[in-house]
Amino acid sequence: MGRRVARLEKEVGAALVARAGRRTVITEQGQKLAQAAEEIESIVLRKIVGLGEDEMQVAGRVRIGAPEGLGVGYLARRLAELSVINPKLETELVALPRTYSLASREVDIAITLDRPGPGQVSVKKLTDYTLGLYGTPAYFARRGRPAALAELKDHALAGYIPDLLFTNALNFSAADTGIEVSPVIRSTSVIAQVNAVLCGAAIGVLPGFLAAGHAELVPLMPEAFRLTRSYWVSVHDDLRRLNRIRAVLDAVTATVRADRAIFIRR
Repeated sequence: MGRRVARLEKEVGAALVARAGRRTVITEQGQKLAQAAEEIESIVLRKIVGLGEDEMQVAGRVRIGAPEGLGVGYLARRLAELSVINPKLETELVALPRTYSLASREVDIAITLDRPGPGQVSVKKLTDYTLGLYGTPAYFARRGRPAALAELKDHALAGYIPDLLFTNALNFSAADTGIEVSPVIRSTSVIAQVNAVLCGAAIGVLPGFLAAGHAELVPLMPEAFRLTRSYWVSVHDDLRRLNRIRAVLDAVTATVRADRAIFIRR
């Protein structure tokens, strides 16, 4: 990598990175070159890659980035079914508790908990979803069943690691939720939290669409506790007209909206 950068610097006649010991920082000239390269890539994607798309079937690779809960707990099976319908379509699901960059081509379609800021992207709300408190009969038999939020201080909660949250939308603080007790079983993974509740070790704040797949999860105090969050879906303007991108985006949007009842729990 160092030799390639040195060769590129020689070709353009400018220092692209500044080296300080083991640290390497891109220079102002390097930033300008990176911006120019992105503009060239956009032209290629818009003007060349899309040639003949109207005559082509849905084929090629589409990479979708989504939060872990939605990706693993909901999208994985739906994307697999979409590939059955379109045998030449290749789908890649990146389902991690993090954000994704469309500008750097990490993913083709990004689903996020926060609405993306301005830029060369098309954004729309995918769906709202509700979260509630859940426990199991096994937990209630061992620790009792809380009847009010104030009683949660005497119970074990599963939740996120506060200083490792990738978005404030998952910060279920006392001001927002009325829960003034910290989780004792903490994980960056909502699937891990679901499993902690399922095994009877704790009570947890879980998305309703994940809880819907487990009959043993019992909602607690639904009248007193209910949160609403949103998923946003975005795609870079350079890609949104490609057949394969449109097909996946439309299928995901239609499927989620058809399943509105499991995302918005009444």
